[in-house]
Amino acid sequence: MKILVLGGSQFFGRKLVKLLLDNNDDVTILNRGNHADGFGEKIKRIICDRNNKIALEDAINADYDIVFDLSCFDFDQAKHACEVFNGRVKKYLFTSSISAYIDRNDNLSEHQFNPLDFELTNKVSRKEHYGEAKRQAEISFIKFATFPVTSIRLPVILDADDYSQRLQRHVNSIKNGLPLYFDNLQGKISFISADDAAKTLFELGINNFSGTINAASARPITLQRFIEIIEKITDSKIILAKQKSDNNLSPYNNIGDWCLNCSKLQSLGIKLQEIEDYLPEMVKSIHVTL
Repeated sequence: MKILVLGGSQFFGRKLVKLLLDNNDDVTILNRGNHADGFGEKIKRIICDRNNKIALEDAINADYDIVFDLSCFDFDQAKHACEVFNGRVKKYLFTSSISAYIDRNDNLSEHQFNPLDFELTNKVSRKEHYGEAKRQAEISFIKFATFPVTSIRLPVILDADDYSQRLQRHVNSIKNGLPLYFDNLQGKISFISADDAAKTLFELGINNFSGTINAASARPITLQRFIEIIEKITDSKIILAKQKSDNNLSPYNNIGDWCLNCSKLQSLGIKLQEIEDYLPEMVKSIHVTL
């Protein structure tokens, strides 16, 4: 198949491209060209800033079976994508977020945020409000796309090579006795590995499903258990900060539970690794490099 990946040069995007290449797909990636992807002549590349609609229109001169959009974060980016790809793509997969849910609880199901029922007021950027911007992107695709769209709501993505360094920060802090602040260590949280994020996108790409779907490891984990795994591997004990500050706040901090219900994904036969099966190896990988 002829595939375009918007944002496929790093993190789980690179893992998705690898799966597509292993499947003998004809892959093109589109990004600003700021990061080396390591695929050499195996793929085609389009260097373009997608925020510039005219440049995006000029850059897209082919039709595609599937577009994987890993770099859409707001209403206008989605609207421009629809205007450019309408009539040029058979299927479109967009990475949304658990942050699209307005409320947080231990059983977030797709119906709890329906873009069709959401009233758009003022458009926001990802810097202003990440979750609201993702909600608005979902709305934009429903409003303007003439092609089938799958919006995949992902939780926090874990990987030893995460460019955001969130998991690395936890391992480093616990190993080196740097305080971390959590509001509630008994709060449960959903995660997904970068490998499984890529796998989910790949499998949904070849599936007939379209619409909104959650994707995460089936069983969430408490932050207490998350810390215990790191403590065991680093042979260290966490120092819990008593007062919250910008310097000590955990990137995974949450007052209560923040968990995705993935029964819809499971009904499609897509099975993902459990957190406790992949997290220890990630922590070990980070631990030996610190």
